[in-house]
Amino acid sequence: MEPDSSQNRFTSYRFAILLTIFLLQLLTTPFFEGSMAAGYASDTFFYLLLAAAAFSIRNSRFFKPAIVLGIVSIACEITSYFSGSIMILIITGFVANTYLVLVTLIIAASVARQRSINADTVMGGLCVYVLIGIFWTSIFINLELIHPGSFNFGVHGQHLDILSIYGLLMYYSFVTLMTIGYGDVVPMSSMAQTLTILEGLIGQFYLIFFMASLVGLYIQKRQNKDSL
Repeated sequence: MEPDSSQNRFTSYRFAILLTIFLLQLLTTPFFEGSMAAGYASDTFFYLLLAAAAFSIRNSRFFKPAIVLGIVSIACEITSYFSGSIMILIITGFVANTYLVLVTLIIAASVARQRSINADTVMGGLCVYVLIGIFWTSIFINLELIHPGSFNFGVHGQHLDILSIYGLLMYYSFVTLMTIGYGDVVPMSSMAQTLTILEGLIGQFYLIFFMASLVGLYIQKRQNKDSL
């Protein structure tokens, strides 16, 4: 049975919020580059992203565990402001990664259950792709914090502050996910190189799977129409 139109509009709306917040972060962050506002803007978008991700799975039975993980992640992030502890940042990264894995899997399962092509299917699929990139960003940041020098930032300079490292590794994560590979940020350690390869493989596999699913749904829709 096809879900009713009001439910489709609701689910499309929840995924649209998540995508909008990510795009706003992507488009507005460069305007704050090199200023104190950059850190506040980055963290604000991070909090909003966590909230939007939780909102997108509010009907899931895993909603409450996700909320707890999100709150702990935000609390750790705020604590790091006052303590300046690298360990707090590392803990924040691990908690955020657990949260992102949970939310990404729930959204991916929701998209896989779709039986027709609509805004919900497309936006949900894009949300999964974006969340994969954000998840790997957090993995790369934690690796650099635990083992400084895991990445060489080349032309971007050395001895960068944490905010610059975050921005560059987010850029690196999505460049790797899309297999563009400009080479201005280079993985130096074996672990960094392995994680980079894994992200590239996952990104390509997901795109193939997602596009194949869309094509399959489209063919099924056309066949159903022809059989009427």
